[in-house]
This record gives sequence, C-alpha cells and structure tokens, in this order.
Amino acid sequence: MNTNDRLPTGSRKRQIVETVLELVATQGTEAISFQLVADAIGVTQPAVLRHFPTKEAMWLAVMDCLEEQLVAIYTALDEDPGQSSLVVLGRMFLGHVRLIERYPALAKLVFSDHLRLQYPSLQARFSRIHKAYSARLRAVLDRAKAEGVVRGPLASKDAATMFLSLIQGLGFQFAIARLPIALIPEAERAITMYLQAITAAADAAERAHAIVDATKRGFSRRCVA
Repeated sequence: MNTNDRLPTGSRKRQIVETVLELVATQGTEAISFQLVADAIGVTQPAVLRHFPTKEAMWLAVMDCLEEQLVAIYTALDEDPGQSSLVVLGRMFLGHVRLIERYPALAKLVFSDHLRLQYPSLQARFSRIHKAYSARLRAVLDRAKAEGVVRGPLASKDAATMFLSLIQGLGFQFAIARLPIALIPEAERAITMYLQAITAAADAAERAHAIVDATKRGFSRRCVA
C-alpha cells in the first residue's frame, strides 16, 4: 500500500480539498475528476472516494473551506472592536482580495455556472455565503452612516453591491482573464477610490488614503505576529 494512503481522515480530507483548489486554479472546474485528484496527490481513486463518495460531497467540502476562510476574516475584525467602521471596510476588502490571491480558485468557483447548475446544493451554499457576507457588510456601512463618516443619503445595499462588484472584478481579472495585474496594489487603489466616493468629508481623498494606510498596517502587524 502507498504510505500516502495512511493519512488520518481529517488530514486526508484537507489535502483533497487543497488539491482540488489548486487544480481548479490551473485547469478550471470542468476538468476536475476523482482520478485527476488522486493522481495529483499520489493515491488511488478509491482512497479519495472513501472520504468523498460523490463529486457533490467533494465540492461542498471545498465550499466549507472557503467559507471558513471568509469567516476567519470577520473573526479577526471582531478582535478589535474599537477600530473605525471605514477601517473595517478596508480590512474586509483587502482580506477578501488576499484570499483570492491565495486561492485563485475562489473566483472560478463563484463564476462557474457549470457547478451551480449541476449541483443545486452548491447554489444554495453560494446564496447562504453571499447573504451572510452582504448582511455583515451592510451592518458596517450602517454603522459608518451612524458615525457620520459617509454621505447621509448613501444606500447601504447599493454601497455593498458596489463593494462586492469591485472584489469580483479584481478576481475575474486575476484568476479568470489572467491579466498581468499586481493584485494587491490594484486592490489598494480600488478600495481607496471606493472610500473616497462614499466619504462625507470635503477632504475625502486624503482620508481615504489614510484609511488604506491604516488597513495595510493592520495586515503587517498580523504577519509579524
């Protein structure tokens, strides 16, 4: 028996999920098969099937992994309740984009009609994740309005849609169109323009740059830790 077949169940499942994400990033969702995953890991196809008897189960596990990553972004923000609402927006934005940089497959999964049409349970999972993310985002925008740091008539729902559209656009360029962009610098410029657009103050541009600088320092501290 291949000694690679002897990993503990939890470790093997995680390895399979990580392998699927790597394969999706390079070959797309439609190319994924149990044999392709098994070959990439160096195990037999039955070794993969023992953990995921159907492709739907495997894709749901992939979605679980990505959902956990998004929740981790929220949790990190909750650890510093005193930060301003605009800094929270900046950290949510750059945290999500860094997740796409780490897992380009995230963008491909979001844009894959192939998967959602083939597996209705995945569509339900996408909807649940999107609903939770949007609710969290609107709550932060509502707090920013209450603090008076964004324009009073700003519609939180529309501002949340714009926020997510920017992330999706960057993800599409980076992971699907594969344009030669520097993802994080592009994201920093995009969130700066977004914050400038929604900020109430006359010095909106300067404040937006200061917020993004504070956001970047937050990421640097976590990296050092």
